[in-house]
Amino acid sequence: MGEVTDVMRSKIAAFNEQDGKTYMTLCGPEVEWEVPGAPVLRGRDQVLPYFSAFWEAFPDLRLTVTSVVEEGSVVAIQGRATGTHRGTLRTPPGDIPSTGRVIDFTFAEDYEVRGGLIVSAHLHFDRLELLEQLGVTPAPVPA
Repeated sequence: MGEVTDVMRSKIAAFNEQDGKTYMTLCGPEVEWEVPGAPVLRGRDQVLPYFSAFWEAFPDLRLTVTSVVEEGSVVAIQGRATGTHRGTLRTPPGDIPSTGRVIDFTFAEDYEVRGGLIVSAHLHFDRLELLEQLGVTPAPVPA
């Protein structure tokens, strides 16, 4: 794998260390990031608060990459997010106080990298699954 994958791996490492400063040095100033349940984040000033909200809510949040595909300037990954809900999760519809529950869900993300910086990204995860794991919404009842 090449430079694009190296940038992604550095971004994941900074995320897991909750190192916002390093995280932002990997993003271009005009980065656009599509995330579930929110308008497109435009620029570093919008990206950092979005991910900081997860760090606040899940102080032990870890991303583990399970697969990587690189093609030209794009890298796509699949992985797992795990952590314990020990802080307030700030969401557009309202705050979710700490539940103490453990989360474990899959995610997918792709990044376009130019000049060693992430210029666009798309994050995908099942928000309903996350809310079910937090006990905010009922989980489906098995048949």
